[in-house]
Amino acid sequence: MTPTPANRNGELRGGKTVRVRARLRDTLRDLIVTGALAGGEKLNEMKLSRQLNTSRTPLREALLNLEREGLVRSDLRRGFTVELLSAREVRETYPILAQLEILAVRNSVRFLPALLPKLVSINDAFARARSPSRAIDLDSLWHDTLMSQSKNARLATLVANLRLVIRRYEHLYMAEADLTAISVKQHRAVIAALRRGNLEGTLEALEENYRFGMEALLRKMGEE
Repeated sequence: MTPTPANRNGELRGGKTVRVRARLRDTLRDLIVTGALAGGEKLNEMKLSRQLNTSRTPLREALLNLEREGLVRSDLRRGFTVELLSAREVRETYPILAQLEILAVRNSVRFLPALLPKLVSINDAFARARSPSRAIDLDSLWHDTLMSQSKNARLATLVANLRLVIRRYEHLYMAEADLTAISVKQHRAVIAALRRGNLEGTLEALEENYRFGMEALLRKMGEE
């Protein structure tokens, strides 16, 4: 059935509303990830709605989405609060991500040599990144590319959700140029092992990349 103009306008308005709310959620996420909204900070919805030029209803919807991502928490009396950074969350999340990526690589190893030029190119751009946000995006792209041949949609969804959980920890990590440089070298070790056709070496280098990142973050957070 051909939609009436009214229906088309409704669909357009609906699509625009979805995009606006998605941008609002992304803006709030960036404010939390970069530390502009600090862990433990109580969120003043009226102030935020003025700052972001939005009404309280879509703002609250965006905050509820971020609560599902583990970035904020809500309380009937206190409203919304930014979740504190948690050493426990680092310890629990990084090993899971490592094992999921190892599974993806192991299941698609015969297709990975074709990805080598792209992996090298992304890693070179990662080495040149001059901001934590840019470095995070390129690091995530590198890992997503390495996993891309597994074609396991459920695994990819799990990884994407966990990447949202660790994004602000990654911002803390990438804020230190020396640590970013170490990650670049670790990616090169993965690429070198893959080029040699050494699957176990590839997986060991990949697991070391995650292990080092976890331990570096725990030290930065004052944990042994």
